[in-house]
Amino acid sequence: MAFLDPGTGALVAVTVFLLVLGVLVVFVEAVRSRTALTLVLLSIVAATLLAFFGEVGFGLVALGFGAAVIADHAFDWLTTR
Repeated sequence: MAFLDPGTGALVAVTVFLLVLGVLVVFVEAVRSRTALTLVLLSIVAATLLAFFGEVGFGLVALGFGAAVIADHAFDWLTTR
């Protein structure tokens, strides 16, 4: 039985994305490229495993975390050029 259906999972993923992005932009000066790549790959693996086990909603939350790391890295790259 899935704890989060895909609709609720998408809303929670957007919330996680915005919260993590806000924390990264405000409190973390810059995330190194290697660390960002590791976090993104871990979130993709976690989302894949969760989707495989039927927890699509939690998989979307994991992808939201990875997307926030990518957005922070892109924001940092764009503002320091």
